[in-house]
Amino acid sequence: MKRLLPIIAGCAVFAASLPAAAQEFSLSGFGTVGYAQSNRSYRYQRFIDSGGTFQRDSRLGVQLDASLTPAWSATVQATLAPAPDNDRNWELALPWAFLSWRPDNDWLVRAGKLRLPLLRFSETLDVGTTFNFARLPVEVYSLAPTADVTGMAVARSWLGEERDVSLEGYLGSAESYWRFFRRDAIPGSRPRGAWFEHIEMWLTGVLLTVREGDNRLRLSVHRGDVKRADAPIPVTYPFVPVAGGVGYYQVTDVLPGPGVPTVERVLNYTFTASAEFALPHDFTLTGEAVRRRVTRATLGTDSWAAYVALQRRIGAWTPYVYAARILSSSASRRLYSDVNGNMLPVTSAGAELLNLTQRAGVDSLNVFDQCSVAVGTSYTLTPQQKLKVEWLHSRTGSASDFLDAPAGENNGHRAVDVLSLSYSFTF
Repeated sequence: MKRLLPIIAGCAVFAASLPAAAQEFSLSGFGTVGYAQSNRSYRYQRFIDSGGTFQRDSRLGVQLDASLTPAWSATVQATLAPAPDNDRNWELALPWAFLSWRPDNDWLVRAGKLRLPLLRFSETLDVGTTFNFARLPVEVYSLAPTADVTGMAVARSWLGEERDVSLEGYLGSAESYWRFFRRDAIPGSRPRGAWFEHIEMWLTGVLLTVREGDNRLRLSVHRGDVKRADAPIPVTYPFVPVAGGVGYYQVTDVLPGPGVPTVERVLNYTFTASAEFALPHDFTLTGEAVRRRVTRATLGTDSWAAYVALQRRIGAWTPYVYAARILSSSASRRLYSDVNGNMLPVTSAGAELLNLTQRAGVDSLNVFDQCSVAVGTSYTLTPQQKLKVEWLHSRTGSASDFLDAPAGENNGHRAVDVLSLSYSFTF
């Protein structure tokens, strides 16, 4: 918020300096009231369990667009949504606050806090009327380096009679949170439950979008320089032998050993590809893939993900089906398996506490091995209103940090079914 104040103040001063006749303002809004319930007592995707929740998908937003001159405009958007740094509160935030300059139809320059079109629906993540899914596939949309960035973006468009092409580059900074879930309490040290690490990023990227009728293709590449705000990032966990081939992994410097190697920053290289094709008989085929490469540390965020969806419009109804997959790198899955499965014999001195530290150590790796299938439909009440219903079935392989495992258990090799109902609107 502190970074946005100069931007908002600058937009206000700029607007005030213009003749009143040159200014046109429009106010719009959007929201979703969504309910989701699973068949499991433990939580999935932060909020969903057998007790049901409105917190996973519900949100509200308003947006003010000001046309200051034919070339200059400003946009400010405010949203009320679940807080990014805890699982209990809601937060009022300004995801957008930027100034736009369009010298002609081919160029667009934006500065401030803005959302970048990384994936097919990135620009309208919170506007449920713009897509038919009850929620966008978490396997893919969780891997974008960030939804918003504070900085500058420059776009060049080539508009043709049959095909439109745009190329956009950006740079800027962003702040976000990594969510972790500790399965077991460590006596006298750390409680069981979710915790959040504040991260800071410096981002650059290039995006290419091609549109031809109802068909579109988007390719992008991004580089992120990422650091934790309050602590370095572990590179890996060294093994400390005790006796007879038995030992433990040093997951914290509190344990005896050579020390946990750390780095101040890791580099993320994210590559995305999105395609959407209009097929005969009102079918639409959509596919998206993301590869996020993490260097300097063995983390589960080094992963790839993809989904493919088929939809068909039948009057006001649009039934759909999609399949999604996410898989962390083999190195991170192997480290997770080795440390998570390393249990000292109960007869060893301090074995109970050491075994808890092993599980706590891998709980901070963010490892994913999951696939999902969803079947649902939307019903368009009006162009500004949609009802949606969806059944989602997710299965985890070796591990999945989307799932908060019960105490003393693992989040791998599980299955979750989720029923979702939602109402989305714009005004």
